[in-house]
Amino acid sequence: MREGWDIAKLGDVCNVIGGGTPSKSNSGFYEGNIPWATVRDMKEDIIAHTDFQITENAVKNSSTNIIPAGNVVIATRVGLGKICFIQRDTAINQDLRGVIPKKPDQLSVSYLFWWFKNIAPTIVAEGTGVTVQGVKLPFVKSLSIPIPSLLEQKHIVYILDEAFNGIDKAVVN
Repeated sequence: MREGWDIAKLGDVCNVIGGGTPSKSNSGFYEGNIPWATVRDMKEDIIAHTDFQITENAVKNSSTNIIPAGNVVIATRVGLGKICFIQRDTAINQDLRGVIPKKPDQLSVSYLFWWFKNIAPTIVAEGTGVTVQGVKLPFVKSLSIPIPSLLEQKHIVYILDEAFNGIDKAVVN
């Protein structure tokens, strides 16, 4: 971290939104066109498709929430530490949290993604539970995030994107 960067609590600079599972006993809830993400869908850095699609009625009658496209989703139970972008407006289950910057002109979603990638081991280490490891919402909201200027954030993202694209190309060859 550099001198002059602000430090904020994640909950002060982002809305952290939970999800839920529509009733499985109502099969009609799962015949819609709204992507509904679970940890199983977090196979890559971007969730482009989900195994399940739900209806508006399922959203209205459950605790799921729709996270706007282009934002970050993190696993806070089952698959703890996984981080993805979502490509489309996507509903999420209770094991995930959508993290949406309150002021996108001050906090880049791409920077947020790489910051989460960096602190994933810390999140995993804080997991508790006998059968399923997880972290609670107050913990997530209390995480301290360094906030450089938007220009510096973009520069950091560029460097990391280039580095990991290079690694991906090297692995393919």
